[in-house]
Amino acid sequence: MPRPVLGPSSLAAAPRPGRAGLGGWLAPGLLHALVLDASGPGLRHYERAQERPDSGWARLDLVSPDAVGPGALVVASGVLHALVPEAGGIAHHVKAALPRIVASGEHTLDPTTWGRRGETLPGTTVTVTRDARGVLAAVGDDDGTTLWRFEGGWRRVEHLAGARDALVASGAVVADVGGAVSLRLRGAWRGLGVGAGTASGSLVADAGGWLLAVPRGDVLETWRIGRDGAVTPHATLTWGAGAIDGVALAPAGRGAVHALTDEEGSVVQHRRHTADAAWMRVNCLRLHDTSAFTVEERESTKLAQVSGETDTQPVRAGGRRVTLSRSATTSGVLGTDLGVRVEHLGEDLMVFGDTHWHRRPWLTTRDAIARIEPTGPIDGLPGFTFHGAPMRVRGWGVTMREYDVPLDAFSVGDDLYGFFTSNHFRREQVMGRSVLAVHRGPVRVDPRSRRPVTFTGARTFSERYFINVSVQRLPAAALGLPGEGEVVAVWGSGSYRAGDLRLAVLDPESVTRARLGVRYWAGLTASGQPRWSDREADARPLLHPGAFGEVSVRWVTELGRFLLLGTSGPEDPIGLAVTLRTAENPWGPWSPRRRLLDWVARGMWFDDPFSRFIKAHGDGTDPVGDRIFRGQADATGAAYAPFFYDARRDGDDLVLRYTLSTWNPYQVVLMEHRLGLSEFGGPVLE
Repeated sequence: MPRPVLGPSSLAAAPRPGRAGLGGWLAPGLLHALVLDASGPGLRHYERAQERPDSGWARLDLVSPDAVGPGALVVASGVLHALVPEAGGIAHHVKAALPRIVASGEHTLDPTTWGRRGETLPGTTVTVTRDARGVLAAVGDDDGTTLWRFEGGWRRVEHLAGARDALVASGAVVADVGGAVSLRLRGAWRGLGVGAGTASGSLVADAGGWLLAVPRGDVLETWRIGRDGAVTPHATLTWGAGAIDGVALAPAGRGAVHALTDEEGSVVQHRRHTADAAWMRVNCLRLHDTSAFTVEERESTKLAQVSGETDTQPVRAGGRRVTLSRSATTSGVLGTDLGVRVEHLGEDLMVFGDTHWHRRPWLTTRDAIARIEPTGPIDGLPGFTFHGAPMRVRGWGVTMREYDVPLDAFSVGDDLYGFFTSNHFRREQVMGRSVLAVHRGPVRVDPRSRRPVTFTGARTFSERYFINVSVQRLPAAALGLPGEGEVVAVWGSGSYRAGDLRLAVLDPESVTRARLGVRYWAGLTASGQPRWSDREADARPLLHPGAFGEVSVRWVTELGRFLLLGTSGPEDPIGLAVTLRTAENPWGPWSPRRRLLDWVARGMWFDDPFSRFIKAHGDGTDPVGDRIFRGQADATGAAYAPFFYDARRDGDDLVLRYTLSTWNPYQVVLMEHRLGLSEFGGPVLE
């Protein structure tokens, strides 16, 4: 069994530094977490700002290099207290949670470093909470649990003989007593009737009582405990793959609760938004994918910049190349991202994400669409003609701002059905939901037009597992379904850059009906046949672990495989990379990852500005990059959103092309990668 990387008290909330008074306490603050390093004994401090859902976890300094188990964390009087199991017992480390905090005694706390206090508590495991009287810790040993209170120094309160794996929250102690989960109520233990095992569980004060969470297999079970000891089942959190090895809870205010889960070494943040709501993934702190991967000897190369006026990458001979669109002068598009290729009525189109328009600030980040031309301004490469106005999506409650972007599209007769994200930041999700809308007839792209390309009738497709999607029309037989017609395969992920990959099928004939005909892949039968369910909750991950954002899956005839393009996750062993997987079936099994591009080493190429195409230096000296909008102008770049463009055979190679977004420059580039066909064998599906 792998060692857990977090414990019951490894998560804590604190106000934002520098925010004084009531406004500072009510404003979204910081989350602090203690997580064991993936390799070695080090216990690491992480921090995440709560103002925006797109803020990630910041990896900070080591709390202790000598940790032998998960640490416990609490914030009290502006001080972070970390209790860490070490070889000699439970060590006490402190750090300022707010600037200019001076602790009592000999400690002056620095908000940037951890300091170790002299006391060591006897024991091997620890949980901690803050109550009306200060900091209370429960330290476990072979004989039970001892309660300790911190009052400038540690004072022993009580020893609870026979109480194993105790969890503490304000006003409550829950422990495994005689093999049963029990609550200490008015000095006596009372069984809760929820089975055994609190070693990997967590407890937090919630809604006039407490919330208890205990992982069991791939499910996190939760219960509400009243002040009288009454227990009621609460929402369960189901992963659908692997095992949840640990959980840490923390209050989020107004009935919301944060949960940090250890999912076989990957660390994922979930949130319950109200007292009666379901759990939702919101962020990934660490993707712990220990499966083997290969590094391509020939990495992907940039062919050209698709959007913008001139390529921001300098040329050794001097000057800069034109882009494949010259979009600023022809259509008013200064910069954009994404770039998903779709086909409609015999015409190739490309849809783009948040787009910035020349001298039209009222368009904010409205999305763009372009027609792909067979030839362009650079020999041997296509051209792109952007429409002179953005796309418009109409439907109940649809939003068209940042992160509200087109995902993919398919044709039904003469109509184009597009998937879009909408309602960004709703329920603390970067992308709130996906919607399906329709454009009637052909798409008429005119760079001089100021009339939007309009999609109407938008309706919700998913608010859970299929918020980012990639779609392709396929024979029903390819998905193990009866009939000779076609269906739309929908690969999707939920929470942005934190979701697993799942599969659904959409009946294209149902798009004109009141209810969409959607079925979800729910695993394989004993004979290896796919099982389909009408319930999205039954959808199972196609592979794990995963931290998917944008999704790009296509059947590639030239390869005889389904191809999955993606990017790596936080703290991913593969590094900061564009990755490729292949599979014979749309549900897998998927091959180990191939690293197509190390976008730091090759995309940024720090010592050669003529070879890099992603801005590497933020000091104003980098010739690569652009200044499209305030949040991007002074930042370095990053690679994201690889989308399949096309593939062709060239001798013994498959030449794969894909689009890639680079943040700074805030543009889309066209990439090329060569794969040896001999590594894949022959086609398996026609």
